[in-house]
Amino acid sequence: MAGQEQAAVGSLVGDGAAGLGGSAYRDLLRNRNSRHYFGAALVSSLGDWTGFVALQALVSLLYAGNPRFALFSLGGIMMARLLPSLIIGPVSGVLADRYDRKRLMVATDLVRGTLFVFVAFSRNLTTLFLLTFAVECLALLFLAAKDATLPTIVDKRHLTQANQLNLLLAYGTLPAGALLATAITTALVAAGVAGRTATVVVLLVDAATFFVGAALISRLRLPAHGRRRDSQEESTGVVDELREGVRFIRGLPLVRALIIGVVGVFFGAGVVVSVGPEFVRSSLDRPATDWPRLMTAVGAGLVAGILAVPSATRRVPKERLFPICLAATGAIGAVMAFLPNFPLALGFGFLLGAAAGLSFVQGYTLLHECTDDETRGRTFAAFYTATRIALFSALGLAPFLAGAISGSLVLNGRLLRLSGVRITIFAGGLVALYAALKALRGMYRALGEDADRPMRIPGAPAMPARTGGVFVAFEGVEGAGKSTQVAALVATLEAEGRQVLVTREPGGPPVAERIRDVLLDPNAAGMDPRTETLLYAAARAEHVPKIGAPALEADKIVVCDRFIDSSLAYQGFARELGDADVYEVNRWAVGGVLPDVVVLLDLAPDEGLRRVRARSDRRARAERARPGPRPVRLGDDWRGQAAPDRLESEDLEFHERVARGYRELAKRDRGRFVVVSADADAGTVARSVRTALHPWIPLPPATRATGARAASEHETG
Repeated sequence: MAGQEQAAVGSLVGDGAAGLGGSAYRDLLRNRNSRHYFGAALVSSLGDWTGFVALQALVSLLYAGNPRFALFSLGGIMMARLLPSLIIGPVSGVLADRYDRKRLMVATDLVRGTLFVFVAFSRNLTTLFLLTFAVECLALLFLAAKDATLPTIVDKRHLTQANQLNLLLAYGTLPAGALLATAITTALVAAGVAGRTATVVVLLVDAATFFVGAALISRLRLPAHGRRRDSQEESTGVVDELREGVRFIRGLPLVRALIIGVVGVFFGAGVVVSVGPEFVRSSLDRPATDWPRLMTAVGAGLVAGILAVPSATRRVPKERLFPICLAATGAIGAVMAFLPNFPLALGFGFLLGAAAGLSFVQGYTLLHECTDDETRGRTFAAFYTATRIALFSALGLAPFLAGAISGSLVLNGRLLRLSGVRITIFAGGLVALYAALKALRGMYRALGEDADRPMRIPGAPAMPARTGGVFVAFEGVEGAGKSTQVAALVATLEAEGRQVLVTREPGGPPVAERIRDVLLDPNAAGMDPRTETLLYAAARAEHVPKIGAPALEADKIVVCDRFIDSSLAYQGFARELGDADVYEVNRWAVGGVLPDVVVLLDLAPDEGLRRVRARSDRRARAERARPGPRPVRLGDDWRGQAAPDRLESEDLEFHERVARGYRELAKRDRGRFVVVSADADAGTVARSVRTALHPWIPLPPATRATGARAASEHETG
């Protein structure tokens, strides 16, 4: 479990700058599987919210003559939606992991559609209670299977956008569903149809959406998942798998913190929704018809928050932004309890929805990133069980709490009127804020505990212990002067009487040099980023055990022109593969051998490319000026040509992403990186580099005074 948690933390740290823009959405909708998946989500969610409103209306119409009994009936229906979360919720995840998810989703949609037909024509509260209970049980099965399916049909790079769209369809359709139910009812009543009959029509429309959703899901093409039990699995039942899922979540404090935070927000939202109509009527002194307007403002804010996720996470990593948004949700909810008028309530309602939308999408995405396919169903079952328990507990308990608190209190001879509604909303906001702070503490503790541990993948070798040698790697954008500074440092160290091995990446052994030729060949333009990543890792797998590791064991100083951090910057950031995955592949390839110190030559990418072009021009002039016949080169033989190599030929935007990646890596690991400005002349940069390496390679006594002055100049610059 610890290894999975470390990998999850690595994924969180590495993907903070996710967000691919509009192209990700075009890619999602261009894919046949994604269109069917999101089409089914849209239809089912719209029907869900339409049916939710219609069911409340049906109960109110059935008991219109007894308002108090109607309120208790509505509370009973809400409890019918809560009970399955307590009884069936955890088991739903086990079933989603155990059986074919596609068949499970189709079957639950078909049965839910059929049950809603019975709901539409039911006139008995007990029957409505039982039907609602059954529908909610099936909904839990459907949601566990649906959310566990999403990562199997979308590219990992688009997972944030896919989750954003999934949640937008699930919760952004709330105002649309309410409007649809209202529009159908209003149109039918205007045509002379009775209100109860109009409500029946709305429920039948809801039933039809489930049949349409089942048809769309049946066209999905999913990888095989459901497990057929063999003789060795016969003794492993649903209860055993459920216990395994609980142990899994307990073993991952990061996942546990995510679930706690979202559960708190759902409880606060449930409090606001349950006492909201009375808050509008009695506390704000507005007609009851203004409650839908406030819900519309919250729904609009929810949609805005969901849509704002990509731009927000480009600036702040998800694992940092998520608990802040959670805390903002709770704080805004608490403040709403004291608002004096309806216009302010509309504004704060919009902000409440926006904060909730931001936090929910991020929490949902982080859960996907922190779990693997085998346990994802159980994880999301726990997620949905906890959130539904929180939501429907708030819906059922908040009205009773508000009613119990309402009244008057004599304090020091003064009569104080208590608004149970306002106090209940304030308490709900405090609960959400407390859960957000718990999530914040749990997430930061998990990240802090694992910050100094190497990220692991199954089978990755442990970090080897070294007693001698110093491994120095030079990094930087193209044209930063790495080769020049490597040569200068090696000459200085050798003059100090030290044993030095100089090498480069990719390169070294014959196999690694041949891989280098492939990687830098301009004729290999269009190489897949994953191929590029694996080739670099393969070159290092040859290089380290044959050249680097033996030299370190011999107590030599190894100076390398580029190493793993190049792959993190170029493939992880610039190619947008995610630096956590790139890191794991490379660390596994080199057996855990990492540089003791990384010298980052910091230079603006446009200046670096200018230097590259100038160097190519000098080579071209030198070749033209060379006397005698020129060597004949084949068309595909690029070695020795003056033109830039494949990576140098990338556009400026690519190199700017590389530079941002390097700066982000240096910011994360200040203890291992030495950042030296490469703007100065080569001699000045070389002196700054040598001085900066003093903690790892002590300066000779005679040069320490000079080095101290150079260090002072470097820090000032």
